[in-house]
Amino acid sequence: PETSLVMASALVLGADWEVPFEGHFGGWLGRHDRAGLVREVPDLDGVAVARTAAGAVTRVVVRGVTGVDVHLLLGTERMRPGEVLGAGTGLLSGALDGVPGSRLPEGGPGPGLHVVKRRTHTLEPPSLSLFTVEFTLRTEHDLLASRDLFGLTTAARDSPGAVPFPGMSRTPLVLDRARQTMTATFSAEGFRAAAVTAFAAIYRGRSSQEPPYETTRAMACFDRPFGFLTVHRESGLVLAAGWVTDPTPFTQDGGGHVPDTSAD
Repeated sequence: PETSLVMASALVLGADWEVPFEGHFGGWLGRHDRAGLVREVPDLDGVAVARTAAGAVTRVVVRGVTGVDVHLLLGTERMRPGEVLGAGTGLLSGALDGVPGSRLPEGGPGPGLHVVKRRTHTLEPPSLSLFTVEFTLRTEHDLLASRDLFGLTTAARDSPGAVPFPGMSRTPLVLDRARQTMTATFSAEGFRAAAVTAFAAIYRGRSSQEPPYETTRAMACFDRPFGFLTVHRESGLVLAAGWVTDPTPFTQDGGGHVPDTSAD
């Protein structure tokens, strides 16, 4: 039969970061050939660790200026993508409790995470440093392959008792094909020129006195496959999700190019 009606919808998400990233060589599975991103924020609670039956998951929230955030999720090496992403949604819904960075102990309290306390000569706020990578994911889904999940069972052509879409046509309409294509990009485009170098050290010599102040620094490194959720901050609604396995390669001009990648 001929196609009588095509319905299409598009969802476009955009978020500029509240705190921009700086580009650098990115580490990935033991190699340094990816387009890396690094930044430091004075907010320890931008990171949290959740414990699940499958293992621990580290979550870092990258806040956008428009109220859309990206949650980066790193599990243990043995965890499956669904288990890691499930922990992320569990944290959003309150089904899982996460320990915020300000309450985490020193050492390695979560995957890819290291927390240290250090003495300083001046008052310094606690800080969170994030090392991650640029990525672009492209994927296409056959929605009818999971018709129950997407609520399409009744509308599908080969479903018993299929009914027309009321009010749309005088003749019965049934769903023959349903596909979704998604592209998601995480990068520092537009931010590099305004970025402040995240890590700098000036050697001032040794002091005979112990520094009088103490601060806490957390460092989160996403250098192996991880998940992400794009979240509407106010409602907690997940707008997009994916699994990163092949980040953008580093190029000689200091940037990255878009590779062919896919999401689970």
